[in-house]
Amino acid sequence: MSEHSHVTLLRRLGLRVASAVVTLFAVSVIIFIGIQLLPGNAAIAALGVNEANQTAVRADEQAFGLNKPLVTRYFNWLGDFVQGDLGKSLPSGEPVSSLLSDRLRNTAVLALGTLIFLIPLATFLGVVSALRRDTVFDHSTAVATLALISTPEFVIGALLAALFAVALNVLPAVSLIQANVSIFSQLQYLVLPIATLVLASVAQATRLIRATTSDVLQSEYVQAAVLRGTPRGVLLRRHVLPNAFGPVLQIVALTLGYFFGGVVVTESVFSYPGIGTALTAAVAARDLATVEAIGMIVAGVYIIANLVADALVIVMNPRLRHARP
Repeated sequence: MSEHSHVTLLRRLGLRVASAVVTLFAVSVIIFIGIQLLPGNAAIAALGVNEANQTAVRADEQAFGLNKPLVTRYFNWLGDFVQGDLGKSLPSGEPVSSLLSDRLRNTAVLALGTLIFLIPLATFLGVVSALRRDTVFDHSTAVATLALISTPEFVIGALLAALFAVALNVLPAVSLIQANVSIFSQLQYLVLPIATLVLASVAQATRLIRATTSDVLQSEYVQAAVLRGTPRGVLLRRHVLPNAFGPVLQIVALTLGYFFGGVVVTESVFSYPGIGTALTAAVAARDLATVEAIGMIVAGVYIIANLVADALVIVMNPRLRHARP
């Protein structure tokens, strides 16, 4: 790589990083203000109606800094968060980091397990559909993906539970994950949640890879390679699969962001102890610190995953490396 290309690459990556930092800062403002606008009083919700006398409410508000101005509370919260202090849960008084540690692990396991099956399946379906365009396989895949896109996630989960847990009785309907037991000894509880997430995500991923692969197959350099008699295997290795790498990275980034922020439905269907169900419980209890922490974690995962995906695509694509930022 020439010096000019190296400088251009660093500039593009630097702009991506700066954009990610600005985006994360903007998201932190939106999350904080949005949570503060929730109806009700957090201290009263934490104390309960019977114990929420004026003295106790004021004591809790002072202990958790709820009596300070909004701007002061925001910068105090942001400063603590940057240093790794997620705050304390208002209802329980425990550190949010300890409350979320096991749930973050559980959601991460769910995300990793889903990606292990989602990426090969979507890549196979997308590439083969593009190679066999307008065939029975292509049309069948299109119909199946359209049906999956049109089916709500909770319906997919309920159908899988009804079939495999109720009718066949081969899998548990509730994911009773235990915190002090190895996750590898509890794999039976992951099957239905992972299957639900794979089916809910594979349609969009397949369509994206198919569209990209079709564009590559119709490009001039691929058509020229076909006319030269290049074997299909070589064509796939040199042109099709490398160009499908970008969409696959985008799928990984989008899926990670979705799993850490949009798994509330799936986790609720199977009572899976992840951050989705933790978020639901925290909103119901008006646990501000926990909701803020989950919101920032979700935003951070989504932004960082997309940043890494963009950086890898730029590094591996010569046209993007040499293009002007």
